[in-house]
Amino acid sequence: MDVRQMRYVLAVAQTGSVRRAAQLLSVAQPTLSQQLGIVEREVGASLFERTARGMHLTPVGEVFAAQAEAVLGVFDHALEAVADAAAGDVGGFRLAVADGLSDIVRAVLGTLRGLEPDVRVRMTRMRTAEQVAQIVQGDVQAGLGYRPVPAAEGVSRLVVHRAPIRALLPRDHALATREAISLADLAEEPLVLPRTAEAARFVDQFVGRGLHPRFGPAASGHDLVPALVAAGEGYTLCVRATAQVPPGLVFRPVLEPMPPIEVVLLWRRDAGGGLPALVAAARHLGH
Repeated sequence: MDVRQMRYVLAVAQTGSVRRAAQLLSVAQPTLSQQLGIVEREVGASLFERTARGMHLTPVGEVFAAQAEAVLGVFDHALEAVADAAAGDVGGFRLAVADGLSDIVRAVLGTLRGLEPDVRVRMTRMRTAEQVAQIVQGDVQAGLGYRPVPAAEGVSRLVVHRAPIRALLPRDHALATREAISLADLAEEPLVLPRTAEAARFVDQFVGRGLHPRFGPAASGHDLVPALVAAGEGYTLCVRATAQVPPGLVFRPVLEPMPPIEVVLLWRRDAGGGLPALVAAARHLGH
């Protein structure tokens, strides 16, 4: 078994469909089905329950998926370390970034280069809660993530970007013809969200108004959500209007007032090096 096959299993688990997973992975559907069969034969048990409503992990599959995520995390971290060493960059400044923030990263680093062109920045992908833990441990010096952020002693935070919540849906969707869409109408449609702690805040907006949203397939992170929306699996609220999305999708305002999506810079207070310049660059973006 190799890491590619582990990624295949996780993609199916995250999308609930071999077809959708094949689209996201850019592999042929028969190839993906064949690889799943190989993994299940090697494991000696079924990883998925195949129903008319989609693919769902079996109890064995849940254990496999959890272990696969852990293995892939170590593997990806090792690749980053090797790449850094090969580039002669075993020291320097490490910035953790939550997915879906490419535009914010470009803006912050662009300003940072103007302030301190010689500062070395190494980036790693990491969820917000994990960023806080890694900053406390000293494995990374700063992070860009989403609020809410777990409190931690010695970790400072700064809101660098606020974005109103807008619905992202296919241009040919019936609701896309409206200038603004109510949560009551959206509750009737499948909602696509990332499988992250931050996603609960979007569900709370419905529940707080006595509404019960329908759920579409969940994605492993923010980056995969637009792809699922483009595939016709539903709409989402978690993607900022400044983010790059596939053609054929449109943003529409939501009628009800909701707290904005907030992007935060996190950093270790006692860390030096290029951190002051990074904080200054982030403050510039926040103004």
